[in-house]
Amino acid sequence: MRTLLFIFVLFLSQNVIAQGVNPEDWGLKQFHMENERLGDIYFYVTEKGIKENKPLLFMVIGCGGLPTMIVARCGEESTQIGTMPPDWITSFSDEYHVACVGRPGTPFCDTVTVEELNPLEILENYQPSEEYISKCGMEWQIDASSVVIDSLCNLLSVSGNKVITLGASEGGGIASRLAAKNPRITHLACVISGGLNEFYSSIINNRIEAMAGTITHREAQAAVDSLFNIYRKIYADPTSTEKSWYGHPYRRWASFCSDAALEYLVNLEIPILYVSASADRNVPVLHSDYVMLEFLRLGKTNLTYHVLPGCEHWLHEKVVENGEEKYESRKKEVFETVNEWISSN
Repeated sequence: MRTLLFIFVLFLSQNVIAQGVNPEDWGLKQFHMENERLGDIYFYVTEKGIKENKPLLFMVIGCGGLPTMIVARCGEESTQIGTMPPDWITSFSDEYHVACVGRPGTPFCDTVTVEELNPLEILENYQPSEEYISKCGMEWQIDASSVVIDSLCNLLSVSGNKVITLGASEGGGIASRLAAKNPRITHLACVISGGLNEFYSSIINNRIEAMAGTITHREAQAAVDSLFNIYRKIYADPTSTEKSWYGHPYRRWASFCSDAALEYLVNLEIPILYVSASADRNVPVLHSDYVMLEFLRLGKTNLTYHVLPGCEHWLHEKVVENGEEKYESRKKEVFETVNEWISSN
């Protein structure tokens, strides 16, 4: 888990540090609405060309209960950590109205006091709000996103009524279900996102490590048996916000693992793009390989599938240059892939 967070911080440090702590620093305008059933909903839209006639690109980025920006203070020193790639917002804002919804009970930016300016510890120890914990399943995000999309289609001038939902990581699962819920959505793009039960990822990783000889098959079986025991407990107590696993309440896990995105994807007739990374441990590429296989089996032709060989979850590829390992970002390639796909569909 800490290794993944290290890569996460590496990803963030190149893009977000000194980005700014307010929505306007990100080129976003904040809106607020009150919904009788969902409560307060905060959402953000790019200010660039907000009065122009452009397609709507609705982004769903997965980062649990973290705010978009965290400012950590230690005495007179401080650091900033962000959880959304700002370059995607600025890159897409030339041609699209880019919008996203804030997490329930979570400010755009939060300030925390820490004993050490260690990004890993800050992310691991961040305490989400009670409101977020009470609404931490997919249901709130899907329903709030659908309400906001409807509102934006009336608020903005949306070119050709073209509404694209872009989901990344766990956001891809939310985006898939959102596309099935809201008929205004005309295009769906999922980046580094799986189509199967999230719980399957850890099982896959253990089996692959055993096949590669990194661990023994007995060790892998013990790990998988342990996972099944955890999953059994979560499914037996699916609404608990007191019990947690890997930093998330049972309620969150049970919600995200209540079904599979594939069940919704195969019933969609709109254009779908899947971009995966072959070295991704968070969402093993085997997830999306199976999605593609299922579309082929059913004779459906509305899925475009693109894989980044050697790339990990944060869209970096480990390369060796002059005998030294380093990470090269492939985010620009992903942006171009998504943008070209939208333009041609």
